[in-house]
Amino acid sequence: MSPLQIPHPKTTLHLYRHLLREASYLPPAARPFITGRIQARFRSHRFEGQPKAYIRQGHHGLRCLRAANAGDVIRMRRVLFLAFGRLGRRRRELVDELVRRPPPVDSAALEKAIESTVSSVSGRDPDWLDKWDLDKLSAFVQSQTRTSHQTTPKSAITSKQADPAKSVPAEDIWGRALSPRLARSKLRKGWKILISKVLPPLPKSEWQLLYNLAQGNVPRSEWDVPARRSVALSEPANHGIGSDDQAWDWKAYATKPVSRVDIQRSRRNMLLSGAVDEASLVKQQPLVCHHYTPRLWRRLYGNILQISATMDKKSNGEGWDVVWGKQEFKAPPATARHMEFFEGIPGSSKSQDPPPSRKRKTPSPASAR
Repeated sequence: MSPLQIPHPKTTLHLYRHLLREASYLPPAARPFITGRIQARFRSHRFEGQPKAYIRQGHHGLRCLRAANAGDVIRMRRVLFLAFGRLGRRRRELVDELVRRPPPVDSAALEKAIESTVSSVSGRDPDWLDKWDLDKLSAFVQSQTRTSHQTTPKSAITSKQADPAKSVPAEDIWGRALSPRLARSKLRKGWKILISKVLPPLPKSEWQLLYNLAQGNVPRSEWDVPARRSVALSEPANHGIGSDDQAWDWKAYATKPVSRVDIQRSRRNMLLSGAVDEASLVKQQPLVCHHYTPRLWRRLYGNILQISATMDKKSNGEGWDVVWGKQEFKAPPATARHMEFFEGIPGSSKSQDPPPSRKRKTPSPASAR
């Protein structure tokens, strides 16, 4: 946690600048997306009549960004989830690209698409499910179901949910045939539940960047975060006994539990609030605070790589190739201090003595007598 105490923003413009400043300390891979989202959200709600809810969301996002930059790995992982499309708006955009039907390349393909659409909606009105490429989506869902994910922000897809058409019953509770409208409604509901758990594929270039970050095959400028600038301090004013900065709110301690009054200065909330318990004789360290190292960054990117995939059409034009990320294990080379432990052991590089012969000796006739 940084020992510098950043003042809390009071105006909307102050909050906007604080958010942009915190986004500038994020990893280079996540910085453009988070900065763009901050700018887009403030511009879209700039002329709102009642912006209190949006300002409250902005303060919440500022606390999360500060905690992530200060060493909260869980919140930093969530920021990376948002940047690489595992959560949030970026994920919805990737899902839209996944279910979108490709445009027809010629007149024959256009006529075939029109005929298939007309035949599928015969006897009913077309809906949003008719616009989805269900064959492509089903192929990706089957691949995601077969792949085990450890750190995923979405719940796992069960085998029953992988094919919503199989979950639609043929009869109702009275044993009668299910009406087509009700069957279609149940089918749409099954696809909505399924699409909420899908981890959409990434573009090839973005997936390759994520792979290189997880393997450590990129220069330091691609993953290292900039050093935080020091806070400008003004000249101290009046610090007498009656000043406001030394005023003690004794009424809160008299009417509320101490744990509730000091909740912002607790070790669990230090990263979020930035408050410090100045009355403590020992310097309190916040909980779950980590120091970002190259190894920790590789692990964070490796966790995201394992839940990210690429999807390409097969060379023969039938089916899809889905490749999920997998972090390769690289054993670190042994240092000279570690190799001292193996000195004198046969077969080691440090051993100078030739290994003993394992050839079995034939007993002589004299010894046999």
